[in-house]
Amino acid sequence: MLTLQGNTRIAFLLFFASHIPITLLVDGQAFFRRSFYPQALQDVVDWYALTFKDTLMEHPVEPWFSSLVSIEVIFQLPFFFLAIYAILQQSKQPQKRTIRGDGPFKSLCIIYGSSTATTLVPILQCILTDEETNMSEKGILLGFYLPYLIFPLWLVLIAVSNEDIFGGVDASKKDQ
Repeated sequence: MLTLQGNTRIAFLLFFASHIPITLLVDGQAFFRRSFYPQALQDVVDWYALTFKDTLMEHPVEPWFSSLVSIEVIFQLPFFFLAIYAILQQSKQPQKRTIRGDGPFKSLCIIYGSSTATTLVPILQCILTDEETNMSEKGILLGFYLPYLIFPLWLVLIAVSNEDIFGGVDASKKDQ
């Protein structure tokens, strides 16, 4: 049974925790004005875009891509904090937990995962069809971007497969 327990719990905790600084310091530069960021951070993003031929992060950023990053900043970023809190809560006694895995948080996981996976479709399409990059360069970029498709889809799978995403009753067995 897939649940947010054990190594899966740790993997998601690391995923969400690492995504916060990436969203704020790197991806955010595709949404906020660059002048909002110190020159050193701007230089890091420029170096990354040039070194790995990530045309999506080159400035000026395409409006469609900036709109996808706005979804990340406005909707996903708050979810990362909630998800970390919820995952950490699971180490407490059940009566002391403030977030359960069978209520609104489960629904938010489905919404987050579905939305994020959807935003990755045009991003991956751009990477795969970019005529300026060779297969090796495309492979490296896919290595950067695919975790942001895999983890959200994995979370949706966990949420739809279980009544309680933290290890309660399996939803498919509930009606039996």
